[in-house]
Amino acid sequence: MTSTNRFASRLALSLAPLAAAASLALVGCAADDVTALGDENAMAAEGLGLGAQGKDVRAVYEHLRRFGYYQNEELAEHYADWTPAVSREPADPARFDEALEEGVRLYQAQHGLPVTGIVDAETQRVMHMPRCGHPDYYDPPGVVPTFEVGTPYSHAGGTWSSSALSYRFDNYTSDLSQSAIRAAVQSAMLRWSTVTKFTFTEVTSGGNIVIGFYTGDHGDGSDNAFDGKSGTLAHAWSPGSGIGGDIHFDDAESWSTSSSGTHFETVALHELGHALGLGHSSYDYAVMYPTYSGVDVYLSSDDHAGIWSRYAAYNAPSGCGWLNAGEGLGKGESVWSCDGRFQFIFQNDGNLVLYKNGSALWASGTNGDGADRVLLQEDGNLVMYKSTGQKVWETDSNSTANQYANLAVQNDGNLVIYRSGGGVAWASNTCCH
Repeated sequence: MTSTNRFASRLALSLAPLAAAASLALVGCAADDVTALGDENAMAAEGLGLGAQGKDVRAVYEHLRRFGYYQNEELAEHYADWTPAVSREPADPARFDEALEEGVRLYQAQHGLPVTGIVDAETQRVMHMPRCGHPDYYDPPGVVPTFEVGTPYSHAGGTWSSSALSYRFDNYTSDLSQSAIRAAVQSAMLRWSTVTKFTFTEVTSGGNIVIGFYTGDHGDGSDNAFDGKSGTLAHAWSPGSGIGGDIHFDDAESWSTSSSGTHFETVALHELGHALGLGHSSYDYAVMYPTYSGVDVYLSSDDHAGIWSRYAAYNAPSGCGWLNAGEGLGKGESVWSCDGRFQFIFQNDGNLVLYKNGSALWASGTNGDGADRVLLQEDGNLVMYKSTGQKVWETDSNSTANQYANLAVQNDGNLVIYRSGGGVAWASNTCCH
């Protein structure tokens, strides 16, 4: 997750300790035969390739095996329909042969690295980075991995049948106040709800999404046990009944609302993506990229495109004269003032125009820019998007003070975004007719 798959499928944000001058122990491997990646500095000079052998080669194999490239009984048990990315096993895990080279090449493609098949310094650096424990190339089962670099978002299991989701806290961490934890989770949820139909309501019992802090083996099975500070940060499950959608955070971490510790909202934002049915992206600017490298609380265009590929991007307008938060317009759709004189339409040419009896009073000037949807986000921003998630135009009125705002097509010809608590967040200044 830089600046920036299933109910039965665990999505674990697994942070391996960064290598100092010696070695890096793999996080979350099977209890037997755990091997440490070799000295990053020692391997950087020449790299590892065909014909190399020894403990460093075996460490690379174990690293790839942990993340789904080779046979792994634990992954097969806990991830429905998972199959290894590489169809053949190395003849000897300690010898670099063609089967291991294939795994390295796929790993490099997944992480946006030059696909050389050689474990060079840059590949070593990425292997030593904090990352998610979810297996690579698990989107969806049956997809054949390729050496193409830079594949986008992925899916994780099913989807929620309702856009109205509830959540509750099972417990809290002593690192942060309950109000700070609630605020961070609400902010993370707002990021997802501003570009989808989802609404999130906190409840005190039940709930689609249950959030809690735990240490060690906390009832999810021994392979899901948290492993202390700087190990597994959190894990979540994709949509479903029972534990589906739940999010667990490792209470051994130093959770923080700043960059001084592990930034709680950043991790929560990523885990919520899993709880909504997203897998990982190989774009390092996406929130859903596997690694954690600091504060990042803004969804990228790839995150937008990913969630839109799973769910509708907006609700249709309801009632005359209004766009409520979470509602939007597709091409050719419009909303009218209640007296019928003014039409606010997203034209087929991509231009957003306010008309009075067929005469334009105001326009976004975006015809031909490739947008295909307009959303009144729950942060109070009116945004025009491409299906790829890229912004084309916006009112730039996003603010926590504008949450759940409304856009009015007034009978006087003025377009106004009103804050939910009152006051004007944005206006077209086309009054008064």
